[in-house]
Amino acid sequence: MDMAVETKVSRVVWPGRTPRPARPDVRPDGVAERGVTLVEVPIALAILGFGLLAMAPMFTGAVRTNASSHQLTNANTLAREKMEELIGFPSTDPRLAVAANANAAGPTGTTSTGSGSVVATSTVCDNDLPRWYKPSTGAASTASTSPGIGWFAYPYTRTYTVEQFTENLTTRVLTPGTYGVKLLTVVVRPTSGPFPGLRQTTQSVYVRFRDASPN
Repeated sequence: MDMAVETKVSRVVWPGRTPRPARPDVRPDGVAERGVTLVEVPIALAILGFGLLAMAPMFTGAVRTNASSHQLTNANTLAREKMEELIGFPSTDPRLAVAANANAAGPTGTTSTGSGSVVATSTVCDNDLPRWYKPSTGAASTASTSPGIGWFAYPYTRTYTVEQFTENLTTRVLTPGTYGVKLLTVVVRPTSGPFPGLRQTTQSVYVRFRDASPN
């Protein structure tokens, strides 16, 4: 007759030693793994959606700020380009001339350049940038209306003023002496973009001339 022998092994715990804690990654016997219910999924998606909606204005604001900075950089470049051109002209050049009985010249529509100014409008001070451009070819046009398909309004206008002063840089004069000072001011205005007109750039420089009067 065969007899089954059952052997039971028990764990010996030595005196003074504490049992090893259970591993946190081991699931206790009899406890089922719990998943995500169908109710929790849409709730989590709704919370995520509200969070993304709250962050959306931050992204659009960053895009607008970046576009505005690019616009300002272009305006500064156009203003400096014109300023360097004006500084290179001789004092008697018609583009720096101020009409008789006036101490300032400005674009069409200008009535004042500051306290005590007597402005004579000059067409040479008007916008000298094109009115239309074609990005695909780089062509530009000054036509009053769009030349056709693919042409866009040029996004900037550029004008300047010329003011006459004595050597103290504060007293305006109608007729400069042998040595005179002219204040050249270039203004570039954006006409489109994220902040049209708000990113206006103004650059000024005093230039000392000998025989500053062209008359």
